Amino acid sequence: MPTNKRAAAGIAIMTKAKFKKRIHSYVFVNERILQLRYKLQRGYLTLLAVYGPDEGKTKQTEEFYETLRDQIIKISKSDYIVVGRDYNASVGNIPIDGILGKNGEITANSNGHKLKEFASVDEFKITNTFFRHKEIHKMECPRLQIYYRLHSNKQETITFSK
Repeated sequence: MPTNKRAAAGIAIMTKAKFKKRIHSYVFVNERILQLRYKLQRGYLTLLAVYGPDEGKTKQTEEFYETLRDQIIKISKSDYIVVGRDYNASVGNIPIDGILGKNGEITANSNGHKLKEFASVDEFKITNTFFRHKEIHKMECPRLQIYYRLHSNKQETITFSK
């Protein structure tokens, strides 16, 4: 990256040192998606850290979700999957059974609609909308919640062993 140009994307995953030996593999997909796979007591947990395009960048948003979907298809069906961080999205607070809770922000934007569509098609829950939050915790920017966690619909509890 030239020093006179500002980066448009970037992603990282931090993990505690005690879990370092649990890292099975990692994949740098692109500047917007990073994958890390942990060994659990039973099975694996695959984390995908994401940074979605800015609101209004329709072509980049379409490409982002296509790449994310392609990456998820490659993950073992037996893995627990968590996809999270900055989608630059606002999903609103109208519940979708099993996908979206009623505790999102008041409005939704086009990135939020795309995120809901993605979660519905790929059977993910947008988990932080199922729990009540203080209004101040719903906002990264004034009136906009952009950080979400998606979890696969596996019902078992995830446990790390030492």
